[in-house]
Amino acid sequence: MRQVKLYQIAYSEQILANMEAGYSALNITDNPRADWREYYPIRNFLLSETLDEECFYGFFSPKFRAKTGLSHAQTVQFILSSPADTDVITFSPQADMGAFFLNVFEQNELFDQGFTQTGEDFLAAIGKPLRLAGLIMDSRHIVFSNFFVARPAFWRQWLQINEAMYAICEGPDSELKARLCHTTSYEDVERKVFLMERIASLLLKSNSDWKVWAYNTFACAWSSTRLNQFEHEAVVSDALKMAMNDNPNVAHYLTAFNKIRDVLR
Repeated sequence: MRQVKLYQIAYSEQILANMEAGYSALNITDNPRADWREYYPIRNFLLSETLDEECFYGFFSPKFRAKTGLSHAQTVQFILSSPADTDVITFSPQADMGAFFLNVFEQNELFDQGFTQTGEDFLAAIGKPLRLAGLIMDSRHIVFSNFFVARPAFWRQWLQINEAMYAICEGPDSELKARLCHTTSYEDVERKVFLMERIASLLLKSNSDWKVWAYNTFACAWSSTRLNQFEHEAVVSDALKMAMNDNPNVAHYLTAFNKIRDVLR
């Protein structure tokens, strides 16, 4: 049987005391680098631990069950139900935030203008130039809140890109560093955190060799925005993006997708 190791990030003694059975604690009750949010404890683990290449690792915030509806046992069961060649298992909430935007960068642009350009400039700075604005991501690629489980091979690529961002943000002052460390309107969280949370989606979209097993995003919690009212339209929008990815030469899918978005604006 494949091995699964799931960790819950404990930011406080209260979270630690109320942790659901089955999870191992990623204890950062002193929370020394709150500015990096989840990246700090995940980074420390990946840099310090010896990983089993066949094991699936996941690092979840305490909100995982509330956002997905899944207990630890149900999560493990779903992971073990995946095909033998699976590399990554996703549990992405907020189906409306995923469905009604071409990709996760455009989605965050709604809340933080300049986010996509910062992401593109960051990738160019580390030698991985990519036009993010035109990417089409469907529910097979989308990951919010770092709710994914993966073998070490995927985690290494994820860490490599995020470590490059970490080096810029912890390094000498620069115009790019200032934009990455820009404080957003969401609980004063810095932009770098939201970019970090989208690297998994970027990897899944940019490399189709990764084998993905996605939990039903529509069964998870939806966003708190008005878009959560439009379940039918969200399902159709995601299906249209799947069609665009599978049949990129058929422009009618994009036209239909944009018509749905125009109605919801």
